[in-house]
Amino acid sequence: MFEWTEGYDELRKICTLFNLYELNNPIKVCYKSTKSFIQQGPQCGLVALAMASDCSDEKFIETIFCTAKCQDYTFNGEIFSIFYMESLAKTYLNCNVEVFSGQLNCEEIMNHLLDNGQMLVPYDTDKNNAPGLYNGHKAHWALVCGAVQTENDFYVIARHGKSKNIGIWTLRDLSLSNSQLNEFSPDRKLDKLEYKIPKGGLNGTTGLKRYALLLK
Repeated sequence: MFEWTEGYDELRKICTLFNLYELNNPIKVCYKSTKSFIQQGPQCGLVALAMASDCSDEKFIETIFCTAKCQDYTFNGEIFSIFYMESLAKTYLNCNVEVFSGQLNCEEIMNHLLDNGQMLVPYDTDKNNAPGLYNGHKAHWALVCGAVQTENDFYVIARHGKSKNIGIWTLRDLSLSNSQLNEFSPDRKLDKLEYKIPKGGLNGTTGLKRYALLLK
């Protein structure tokens, strides 16, 4: 079972643990194994970016943070603008970086992921770290580093800074979560930390809603 995961224990573990039988005989799979990092504070975007790099040293995250802070993109590591992330990605990744705008659950994204592309994507994280629907209050970043096409659905393989485990979600769920990033969490406004929010907020033209970064 799950023969396509051979050589990738992290994938077999999740498929077996959660009984993802739909993935047993996929039509097509594309996956790039990446280093995992656990975030310290609100640095999920920086951690996802570091995972997309070829660097395996956690000190690299601090390097990205220093640049982001000097560029006035962040106060504590938070990244709430797709264009801030684009700038950092173009600085630190040795690949083509392109901003995608629109619904993620589309043929363009599927083809990109099945053609060895990766994707940095903001979404609302649920209690199990899967995509949720919280109006942007649980905004988080993930690196989509693979995809699985089955007869009935399309799945993404992702890493993020809250767990060492791989996440496997439907592209549909990720797209729905990404498309409702409407506002910064009122609860976070009560934090002692100050957050850098772009003009127009999360759902503005420089925010996160319906945006992703395509890497190839």
